[in-house]
Parts: sequence; C-alpha cells; structure tokens
Amino acid sequence: MRVRPGRLSWKLFFGNAALMAAVLLGCLWLIIGEFQRFHSRELIPYLRSYAAALTPLVEGRFALKHSATLDQLAKECGTASSGMIRVTLVAADGTVLGDSHADPAAMESHADRPEIVEALRAGWGTSRRWSATVKRDMQYVAVRLGPAGRASGVIRAAMAVARIDARTASSRRLMWALGLMALLAGVLLALGIIWLWSGRVARVTATARSLLGGDLTARVDESGSDEVALLARALNRLRERIAAQLAQIDRHRRGLEALLEELHEGVVVADSRGRIVLVNPAARRLLRLDGVEGPTGVNAAMRTVEQCVPQHDLQRLLIGGAGSGGAPREAAVSEVRIELPGEAGAMTVLARASDIALPESPQRVGGGNVSSEYGRLLVLTDVTELMRTVKMKTDFVANASHELRTPLSAIRAAVETLTKTDPTDRSGSAARCLEVIARHANRLEQLVSDLLDLSRVEAGAGRFRQQSVNAVRFCSELQGRWQEGLTAKRLEWVCEVADDCRSVVANPYLLQLVLDNLVDNAIKFSGTSGRIVLRWSRDEAGVGLEVEDSGCGIPASEQQRVFERFYQVSPSRAATTSGGARTRGTGLGLSIVRHAVVAMGGAVELTSQVGVGTKVRVRLPASGPAERDLRTPAEP
Repeated sequence: MRVRPGRLSWKLFFGNAALMAAVLLGCLWLIIGEFQRFHSRELIPYLRSYAAALTPLVEGRFALKHSATLDQLAKECGTASSGMIRVTLVAADGTVLGDSHADPAAMESHADRPEIVEALRAGWGTSRRWSATVKRDMQYVAVRLGPAGRASGVIRAAMAVARIDARTASSRRLMWALGLMALLAGVLLALGIIWLWSGRVARVTATARSLLGGDLTARVDESGSDEVALLARALNRLRERIAAQLAQIDRHRRGLEALLEELHEGVVVADSRGRIVLVNPAARRLLRLDGVEGPTGVNAAMRTVEQCVPQHDLQRLLIGGAGSGGAPREAAVSEVRIELPGEAGAMTVLARASDIALPESPQRVGGGNVSSEYGRLLVLTDVTELMRTVKMKTDFVANASHELRTPLSAIRAAVETLTKTDPTDRSGSAARCLEVIARHANRLEQLVSDLLDLSRVEAGAGRFRQQSVNAVRFCSELQGRWQEGLTAKRLEWVCEVADDCRSVVANPYLLQLVLDNLVDNAIKFSGTSGRIVLRWSRDEAGVGLEVEDSGCGIPASEQQRVFERFYQVSPSRAATTSGGARTRGTGLGLSIVRHAVVAMGGAVELTSQVGVGTKVRVRLPASGPAERDLRTPAEP
C-alpha cells in the first residue's frame, strides 16, 4: 500500500526545514563575519609592518621642503603594490607631504583623522572609514615617526575594504555552497524521516479507521520501542479487547435469541414512542404477526404497536405505561385475559405488561446524568389448558358432590322413614326402605371405588411396572369375575386371542381396570341375549384390544364426551338389569379407561351406532416403558 504524508507530516517537515535553514544561515553569517574579521585583524599588522618598513626611507627627510621626494616615494610604493596599498605621508601638523593615489597639494589637512590622532598619541593607530579622496571604504593604519611630543610626522598605509572582500569572496562562496549542501542534505534527511514516520503513523491511522468501521481483523506492526510502536501495541490491545467484548456480546445476544426462541411464552417489547422493538416466535404465533421478522426485532420500518397488534386490550397494555419523556408513571404491572383465535380453536391467553428500561437508547438529562428510555414488556402465556383443567376440576367437584349427595339423600330419607316406622308393622315399608338403603349404599361404594381408581391412575402415586401378562388366563379370570352379570342377561361371551398375542407386556393392574370397565359397560348397556366379544391382536405398531357389544349404542354427537368424568349419555340409554329395571352408572368408567391406557403409553378410540352396538379399541405399544411415573393427562 502506497502511503502519502499527511498534513501533520508536511507541517513537521516544513517546520524542521525552516528551523534547519535558520540555523544554517545564522551559522554561515557568523562564520563569514568571523572570517572577515579574521582577515581584517590579519591586515592591520600587515599594514602596520608595511608602514614601519618605510620609516628608514623617509627618516631625516620628513619635512615640507622634501615633499616632492616624499610624494615620489609614496607613488613608487603604491606602484610596487599594484595599487592595492595606498601610502600617505603626513606631517605632524596634518599637512600631507605625499600620497600614492592622490595629489598632496589638493588634499586637505589630515590632522583630524582618527588614525593620525591616535598614532601621534600612542605610536600607531587604525581606523576603518570612508575616504573622501579616493571615494572608497578604506582600512587605515598609521605609524608615528619619532618619539612622542617630538614626532616629525606619520606614515599611513591603507587598503580598500572592497579588495579585502574580494580576497575573501571565494571563501564565502565555498562556505555558502557548503551551507546550501548541508541545508539540502538536512531537508532530504527530514523528508526521508517524515516519509518513514508518516508511513507508520498512516498505517496506525488506517488500522484505527478499520476498527471504527468494524473490521477487527486488522493489525498494525508494533515492532520497535518508540512512541509509534507503543501506540501500535496499545491499538492492537484495544482491538483484541474490543473483539473479546464483541464476541461476549454476540454470545449473550445469541443466548438471548435462543432463549427467546425456546420460550413458550410470547414476549413483545415496545418503546415509549409506541414502536415494536422485540418480538419472539411464540408471540408471533399467538398474535399471528406474519410481518414481524426475527426474535429480536421487526422489519426495517420499526412498525408501530397499532400495525402489529390488532387487539385493543394488548395495545393499551403496550402503550399506556410510559409517562411523558419516556419515564414510567409508576412501577405498574397490568394483566388481562383475552381470547385469541388458534389453529385448534379459541385460545385463552394471559397478558401481563410492565415497564422496563431500554439501555440501548440513553438520553442526556439535566446535570449531566444519563438515563434510559422506558418501554413496555408484554408477556403472553397460553393458559388454555390451564383454564380447561380448572374448569374440569370445578366440574369434577360439582359432579362428585352431586353424585354423592343423591344416594346420601336417598339413604337419609330411608333412614328417617325407618325411624318413624313401627318395628311391629308388617306392611312392607321397612323392607322397601332397607332395599333403598342397600341399593344406594352399593352405588356409593361403586362411586367411591371408581373415584379411588381414577385418583390413583391420575395422580400416579406409585410406579406401574410393565410385565408379561398371559392373555388367555387374563380373559378366563375376567370372564369369571363377570360371569354372574353375563348369565343374568343371557349374554354370549366370546374371547378371541391371536396366536402371536398369547403373551403381552403391560401392567396387570391398569389392564384389569381397562377391561373391567369396558366389560362392565358392555354388560350394563346390552339387552338380554346379546353378545360381547373381546379380541386380542398384534401388529407392527403393538397390541390391540377390542371390546364389542350389541347394546343400545351411543349417538354420534355424544361419542366425543363419553370419556369425560361423570358424563353420561341421555337417560334413555340408562343401563338395565336382568329384570328390566334401569340403573345409572357413575360416569367414571370410560374416564378411568382413558387415563389407564394413557398411563401405559397407548391410545383408545370408540365407535358406536345407535341400536347396533359399541366397539372400543385400545392400542398398546409393542414394548411400553418398563417403568414410568403417571401424570394427569389432559381431558378432551
């Protein structure tokens, strides 16, 4: 990946380049200035020595009368130096006696020149100033002739400053060239360093941007020990921590989704603005929300409660909880029970709603504190079976109370009659009362026995073990128990046992309950000279038991209810005794049959035709569970 320096890199580059240029320029200025000063300091001794060397040539002749000779000597000295050195001979009073570059007669008095004044006082003097005679900037050195106070004059040697600069120009050019080369090298070095560092910083920046975009696979090179490497390490640690936190959040999210998927209760969450934010599959199934997608959300439009939930009671539960600004009015929990259409008919659903905080939508409130938006949680529980069970229990208590009260009332009335009857009375009323007491006592005994059997089978107080049962012997014992009833009504008993069904696996107690109740019903509701058939068969699905009679039959409209507790078909179908008298059953026989069959893992069905007879089929599994706890099965 090609990395280009950014604004910060260029700022650093130009700042470093400017600083480097300023430092180099300052150094060059100081070096060149010092170099020029060095040449100036070297020139002054040279000019002084030059002037001192002329002293023997002019000594003794340094007077106005020798001015022509002195002027000629000065010009010869100037010619000898190729005009670079200007020689001036000045008398003690300031009169110019000779000059290598000008006419002494035209020159003014030099008594006020600084170098002349200093030379007459101290022996020699120097100054750098503009020359009005030659119109140049000159460096002057003057040497006194004679002792102080009796000096005859001054010999002055001078050189133009421009000539000095010309002699140092090559050195300055070399210094400037070296300075520019150093500046260029520094700039290139700074550019290379900036390019190198900007590449690392750009990679760190690119990684940070990729993290911001959600790419947690990007890593940055963290080799080295400088600040960029430390920043890269910190960024990689941050990436790893973010990845770990996101993985944990994702696990929690998937766990929540799985939990919501498995919940049998429906869950619906709405925010304070009345929009659905969460719906689980159970709620979609209960409310038939075909447009809602996913366990943790709805479609992209964030549909409102009114669009998703058509039931007004549920709308009020979801919308009516939050107060102004999304804050709850109070920690309220509301519930309502409603009827909803279902695939198998009407369902009873208990809906409970409460206020919850939605931390996904924080709001900034006064004082800088952060509060959460409040929404409503609606939990839907299908209580259809519970309500049906409650109704069944209520009906059971009412029916049991009624069935128990009827014979008890008859027995009480008979007892009251007996207490008022004269023991010596031979009219037969006492015998009739005793007959009533005996008949209803038998009914009470049968009712209590059936209730105990039903309670034992339903409650599963013990474990009903499966074991091998001899079908032929079982049929023989069954016939023996009911032979008196069969004989009284002259009923034909037929038992058909298939060859492969002589030994079956079942619980003897439960099997006896089933067949005793079925045979009892067949005898009760069959007329005289009828026929009762018990068939045993086996197929791949299991064992089949079938009890068929030629009795009065059951109307089709009532065949689905005969397995309910205490349900009895119309009085016209009441059981008859051998003498033709009608008697009522307890209404618990087929309910006991159904629960006992379910306890063995089987199923029971009934077919009947009025005036023809009834056939009850029991299907038991090929190999039922060896041992099981009984639970109360649902009533139809």
